[in-house]
Amino acid sequence: MGTKLNHTADLDAVDAYLADCVRQALAGEPWRAWPSEWHSPEAHKAIIKRCHFHGISTILAVSHNAYSGWPKSVSEPLLFEARLASVWEESHKKTLIDLFANLADAGIEATVMKGTALAYLVYDPASMRRRGDTDLLIGIADLERTRRLLKNAGFSTYSSPHGLYSQESWQLKVGHHLTHIIDLHWEPTDRPVLQRILRFEDFFQNRVALERLGSEVYGPSPVQMLIQGALNQAWHTSRGYNVAEDRILGGRRLVWQVDYTKLLKRFNDQLWDELIQVCRERDARSIVYAALAGTQKDLCVQIPERVMEDLNQSPKQSPTHCYIMEPESALTKLRDINVASSMSKRRKILKMAVFPPRDHLVSEYPELAHWPTFALQLRRYASSIVRVFKQFPSR
Repeated sequence: MGTKLNHTADLDAVDAYLADCVRQALAGEPWRAWPSEWHSPEAHKAIIKRCHFHGISTILAVSHNAYSGWPKSVSEPLLFEARLASVWEESHKKTLIDLFANLADAGIEATVMKGTALAYLVYDPASMRRRGDTDLLIGIADLERTRRLLKNAGFSTYSSPHGLYSQESWQLKVGHHLTHIIDLHWEPTDRPVLQRILRFEDFFQNRVALERLGSEVYGPSPVQMLIQGALNQAWHTSRGYNVAEDRILGGRRLVWQVDYTKLLKRFNDQLWDELIQVCRERDARSIVYAALAGTQKDLCVQIPERVMEDLNQSPKQSPTHCYIMEPESALTKLRDINVASSMSKRRKILKMAVFPPRDHLVSEYPELAHWPTFALQLRRYASSIVRVFKQFPSR
C-alpha cells in the first residue's frame, strides 16, 4: 500500500483494516497491529478522513484497548472527536427528553427514526452511534402544532436542501458551539417511489420502546429499521455522502454495518419471516440483500442461509434498486410524479424540478455562480437531457 493513499487499492486496504478493528472492538478482542508502512503524514490524514467517512471514531473509542498501537497523530484527533461526541450526546439527550415530554403532553404521537432510534435501542452508550441530528416522524395533521411546540422550545427552522417535499429541519443552539437539529418528517422518506416500501402507517405499528428517552418514546419495529437503513445506504452509495467539504461516492460505511450487526441480535424466526415477506411484496429484496451481504463481508455477521437465499435477487430485476442507483434526472422525477399519492404532491415535485431556487443551482454549478439564474436553469436542463439520453442504449 502506498503511503499517500491515492488509489482505490489503497483505500480498499484501509477499509479492510478498519473493518477488522471494528469487528474486534465489538468482540472485545485485541486489534490488528497498525501496518508499519502507513507512516507518512499524508497517510495519517487520509486514514483519519476515512474514519470520518465510516463514522466509527466513537465505536472504536469505547473499546477496552482503544487505538492501542496507533500513531498519536491519528489516535489523538479521533479520541478528541469521540469526547466531543459524548458531550454533545448528553446535551442532545436532555433536549430530546424535554421535547418528547412536551409532545406527549400535547397528545402528539411521534416515532423516532434512523440514527437516534438505533442509538437508544441497541447502542450503549448512545454516543457510540455518531450522528448530527434526530429524525422525527409525525402525522401531517399534527404538523402545525409540532412547529409551534418546536418554536416554543427555542428551535428555529432554516433552509432545508432543495428537493425535500415531506420534511424540514429545525435547529437549537445551546452554547459552547453545540447545535441540536431535528429533521421533522411527515413521511418516512421524501421520494414517492420509496414511499411504496417505507409506508407511514408501518412506522407506528409494532414499535419498540426507547426507554432511555422517556416512557412514551418509540422507534420503528426492527424490520422497518433494517429496511430503512438499507435503503438509506443504497441511496448514499449512489448519490454520495458528505464528509466535511467532500462528497464521497460508493463504499459501505462501517457505522451502518454496526447498526445491522446490533439490530440483528434482536431478530428471531418471526422477524426474519416478516422481513422476507415485506421485501418480497415491496421490491426491496436486492437492496436489503446488498446491505446484509456487506455486513457479512465486513464484520463476519452470521445471517440465516435461508434468509440470504430468499433475498438474493439481481439488482437489474428490481425497479426500485434501478431507480435508486441511476443518476438524478428527469426520468427519476417522472417516476416520482407518476406514483405520488396526490395531485398537490405531483405539482410540488414538478415545480421544484422545473424551477429550482438559485442557491441550489449555484451549489450544483459553483464555477458558474456569476451567471444569471435563467442561464443556470438552461445549463441544468441541458445536463438533464444529456443524462436521459445516456440511459438509452445506442443502436
